[in-house]
Amino acid sequence: MSAAGADRRTVRARLRAHGPAALRVLQMGWVALAAAGALARALLRGADLERAAGEALVQACTRLGATFIKIGQIASTRADLLPPDVVRELCRLRDQVPPFDFRLVRRTLAEDFGASLERFFASFDPVPVAAASVAQVHRAVLRESGEIVAVKVRRPDILDKIALDRAILLALGHLLERVVPSLRLISLAGALRAFCDAVEQQTHFTREAENNRRFTANFAADPDVNFPALRPRLCSDRVLTMEFVEGVREEDIEAAGIDALRVVEAGMRCVCRMIFSHGFVHADLHPGNMRFFAPGRVVLFDLGLTGELTDADRLSLAQTLYAFATGDGVTVARLFHDNAPSRGTRDYAAYEREVVALVDDVRRRGLGNLHVTLEIGRIFDILRRHHVQARSHMTMVNLALMTAEGLGKRLEPSLSLADAALPYLAEALEEKREQR
Repeated sequence: MSAAGADRRTVRARLRAHGPAALRVLQMGWVALAAAGALARALLRGADLERAAGEALVQACTRLGATFIKIGQIASTRADLLPPDVVRELCRLRDQVPPFDFRLVRRTLAEDFGASLERFFASFDPVPVAAASVAQVHRAVLRESGEIVAVKVRRPDILDKIALDRAILLALGHLLERVVPSLRLISLAGALRAFCDAVEQQTHFTREAENNRRFTANFAADPDVNFPALRPRLCSDRVLTMEFVEGVREEDIEAAGIDALRVVEAGMRCVCRMIFSHGFVHADLHPGNMRFFAPGRVVLFDLGLTGELTDADRLSLAQTLYAFATGDGVTVARLFHDNAPSRGTRDYAAYEREVVALVDDVRRRGLGNLHVTLEIGRIFDILRRHHVQARSHMTMVNLALMTAEGLGKRLEPSLSLADAALPYLAEALEEKREQR
């Protein structure tokens, strides 16, 4: 046998020994190379760099599946920060992922409810109205009531794929922390673990149904923030049936005569109350998961990805952001330092001076010109350099704030997230004082 043949046999043996994870790693590498090649070919043809980069990212995320599609969805919310052509391409990941075969939809419904779909539905559109990373959604009509409903069905192979991605990403996170010790201070492996946990939660629709009921109860008194009503008889761990929400997409708000300012106020109120009042946050608030109604009502769905904050988390976060918004850099530095899971600050005075300078710079530029999530990123850079580890819940909160700020600035460019959030920060701090 030739040396080359022996080498090929060795490679195949190793792949069999390490199983699907090794194949997934190879797939990731292959997809990355393919995306880079597609980008290079597009540029050689004279294509626009931003659009070509967006197309390559969409192609890579789609091929790699749920975990990576989520990353693209999050990036698609920041039209105020990313080039418009890149965002336009990434928006395709919200609900234009290739669907799976309708025969698998039929099989899932029959297995979960003990009968063919015709028993429960007078009609059932085989073409999904939306296909995303974890599931796809079909429009149907209930046989008993004639009500139009949305039927969300989980992708058949999603659990195995997410399990593989989790193993690979966690291994990569631990490896990077060993190679680059400073990454431990941003808790890279911990952040990846929390993210993978959240993505896995999205695959279990019994949990999403629980989230729906909890959000509905939390906002029962707010007429401008709603969630789709479930049809419990036709809900399972793989299927979720709910009222069909027509509504208006974000890009059509003005044409539909909806009050954009009222929508922004409702959105800001919703996110701030989730974070500072309820401690229960919808962590997947990209525009594809929202619909709008006149005069300024918002309906939120796709409620599988959530995060929870303890009372201590809510208090420390409210104190930190309140100090940031009011220009108190000394307090911002102290709170991040005191609440850090671990810290190795060699020169606290130098660390404090940098945080104070950042906060002062923000105040000079004015809160109306402030991108809160960008400034949080600048603070994280200071924390990293001074060996102060950020709390892991900050990642989830930053994602929610990022989405709220992005929506607000698209619909109302003069929005100041800091100004809008101040009443809710003060409310959370007052609530805590009253409890003492």
